[in-house]
Amino acid sequence: MIRKKLDFGRIIIGIVLIGFAFLCLIPFYYILMVSFSDPALVKEGEVILFPKGFSTKAYEMIIRDQKFFRGFGVSVFRTVVGTALAMIVQCMFAYAVSRKHLAGRKWFMKLVIFAVLFNGGIIPTYLTICYTGIFDTIWALILPMAVNPWNTIILISFFSALPEGLEESAVIDGASDVKIFFKIAMPLSKPAIATIGLFTAVSHWNALMDAVIYINDSKLKPLQSYLIDLVMRSSTQEMFGSMAEQEIPTLSIQTAAIFASTLPILVVYPFVQKFFVKGVMIGAIKG
Repeated sequence: MIRKKLDFGRIIIGIVLIGFAFLCLIPFYYILMVSFSDPALVKEGEVILFPKGFSTKAYEMIIRDQKFFRGFGVSVFRTVVGTALAMIVQCMFAYAVSRKHLAGRKWFMKLVIFAVLFNGGIIPTYLTICYTGIFDTIWALILPMAVNPWNTIILISFFSALPEGLEESAVIDGASDVKIFFKIAMPLSKPAIATIGLFTAVSHWNALMDAVIYINDSKLKPLQSYLIDLVMRSSTQEMFGSMAEQEIPTLSIQTAAIFASTLPILVVYPFVQKFFVKGVMIGAIKG
């Protein structure tokens, strides 16, 4: 009887989760459907639930736009460099704080927790970026996100759970702290690193407000700034000028640009999915 109740509960939970997943997929399905549908049918409002016709004219227009590629390049650079820098800094700091013999370890932990609970705000951050001389540079998009306190706490929890015997054996064999970190701690922490790395990469790729606040140079605007500018335009003529073709409606171009911007994350995610699931579960248990 108890087993039947448990099975019934799992069925209900499964139905609810499938329903939420379906709701999350609807916007993405609509964007993909409209972007590849015949622009003439999209303009007439005949595309509702299912795609009609097939056309890549919207993608061809996006490809011919230099602003799209420039923004795409900026987003790729900030995501790759920003994620690499963030993981290096956070992993080194987290590993050092996770070691019990570190002098002042408790104070470092309190500092991280304080940073989680309290944020300096937009104005202090803006002044800091201005006074450090990185305003209107690509580093204004990268350096402020180099350390995430919450991700650092997760990494500290993960490194603390590593067997101490491995480190002691390495020390007996003459390994330095740097060698222990790169040869033992990092390989054993791939699930946590992949999970935090994915979160960081997605945050960099989707970030918009930092570019709006700290970047004035149009050549340094990331892809998200291009997308918001495209979505806010009332017609393609305002965005593309003579490049815009009358038979291509604004909606087709907007959906094509949005799908193209999500494609890199969709390509990367399957490669880190196995680490992602394991890292989330371990972080939830150990945290």
